[in-house]
Amino acid sequence: MNLEFLFAAVFGLGVGGLLSKLQQTSQSNLAFRLSVKPLGSKPAIKGNFKTAGFLLLNQVRSENSSKLERALFELPEIIDLLVVSLRAGNGIYRSFVSVIPHSSGALAEQLARVLRAVELGAAFGNEIKEVSKALPHPQVSEFVNKVSLALERGTPLAQMLTEQGVSVREEIKSRLLKQAGKN
Repeated sequence: MNLEFLFAAVFGLGVGGLLSKLQQTSQSNLAFRLSVKPLGSKPAIKGNFKTAGFLLLNQVRSENSSKLERALFELPEIIDLLVVSLRAGNGIYRSFVSVIPHSSGALAEQLARVLRAVELGAAFGNEIKEVSKALPHPQVSEFVNKVSLALERGTPLAQMLTEQGVSVREEIKSRLLKQAGKN
């Protein structure tokens, strides 16, 4: 949150300065005149900085939200492919190695980072936990916890992932019905 705030503040200052410079040089552009208030006094400048920072922060949050949403929609496919690989007799890491390179999206990208880190010598158990930090969605966290526990305790993972796949599909169905109800 602090990094987002700092980024928003710095970007807001830059955008506010750019907007004030543009308004001083040319006020003939109708779209510009409609979107930016005149900069007649200091409070207006501060307001523009705040507005630009606020808009940037909202955009970052919106992008993060859509990234989490995409990750949620990818999760059942990845789980199903992992379950097939696990039931075929592959180990956890080997299943990830065979499934993730053929997947795409936000979750697959994070899992590919895990595989690259493991190839460079990191521990798979530690790296997989980073996925839940990068994509802080409850279903992703549950997935990561199940994989971590299976690695630590040696428990069978296929059945747990199958059950989570059903749970994720139910959550997606619920969200889609809720979205349809809003429209």
